Amino acid sequence: PLPFELPEITAEQQRQLDVGERVQFQSDMGREGSGFVVLDVRAPPDVVWKCLLDFQSYPSTIPTVRDVTMYTNTHLSGDYRSERPLAFEDGGMATLEPGVPSATRAAFTLSKFRLKIAAIHKYTPHPVGDYMIFTLDPACTNLVLKSAKGVWHTQSNPDGKGEDYTRVWLLCEVKVSRLLPQWITDYAARRAMPRATTWLKPQVEAANVLWLSKKGRNAR
Repeated sequence: PLPFELPEITAEQQRQLDVGERVQFQSDMGREGSGFVVLDVRAPPDVVWKCLLDFQSYPSTIPTVRDVTMYTNTHLSGDYRSERPLAFEDGGMATLEPGVPSATRAAFTLSKFRLKIAAIHKYTPHPVGDYMIFTLDPACTNLVLKSAKGVWHTQSNPDGKGEDYTRVWLLCEVKVSRLLPQWITDYAARRAMPRATTWLKPQVEAANVLWLSKKGRNAR
């Protein structure tokens, strides 16, 4: 079994998926809240995971990500700032490929405010559908943001659409301090999930077209 539960999709949400729309649900945040986004893309799971695991390309594919620095992960329970930055070319990074388990940590600079957020990503292949759990690096939890956790998960051939389709889930949980005004919490949550997911469908489907084109040329 998967180490998490997928939400039940309502009839209206299923209708949205059937017509190719992205579904988003957000609980009443309060100080602890959760939400999810689910969408279908026309690409096999391997292509989806190539995009999700390509952290180095996030600044060019996700509008809110300004830059990314990968780090060693010798002590995942410790502060990322005690680790060594990794250059993509130095060969010290984990193998980030579909079907290969990996644990990585990265620091992202987000939005025009240059907000620095570091996260730990643990990718796991699974017969039911691969998943990647990401959590805030210990350096990023503070008096305001107590904790945050998310899961990317893929399902092949959703609703019998075909093997060239994948259903992609993003599940999120967050816990914030009472010091933070409620309206800020709700506003941030409403904006965060679309920004984290709207890039995926066009990027993945474009990558799949390119992959199919290369595969066709190589078969000649």
